[in-house]
Amino acid sequence: MTTEHQDVSVLSPHGEPRGLQMTEETFEPAGLVLTVSGELDIATAPSLRDQLSAAIDAGRHRLVIDLLSLTFLDSVALAAIVHTKQRLPEHGKLALAVDPSSYVMLVFESGGLPQILDLVETREQAIEHVSR
Repeated sequence: MTTEHQDVSVLSPHGEPRGLQMTEETFEPAGLVLTVSGELDIATAPSLRDQLSAAIDAGRHRLVIDLLSLTFLDSVALAAIVHTKQRLPEHGKLALAVDPSSYVMLVFESGGLPQILDLVETREQAIEHVSR
């Protein structure tokens, strides 16, 4: 796997720093693990969407989004993830690693998204899922 680290710095409307950290790791064939930590909200979700869109445009069609270190997620972030799933080619796969007891999982469940997204408990399970 190859790793690239990217920090995304965003300021709140009051000028306070808000952070989102994303780390990319590629695997073959055509896979990408994007590890996201911090807060995914209206201010930071566009960075996630851009990162995932760039990966798809670069030919990555086996995507894993590791949300195990995410502390907050809003509807704009959910939309970015669903948009990514819709952009994948027919043979593409997307899996998300989410702690089943986390706030993030609660948001996914309240939106009915476990029926349309592949949510697993570990990053390894997610990689295995998209590699099949």
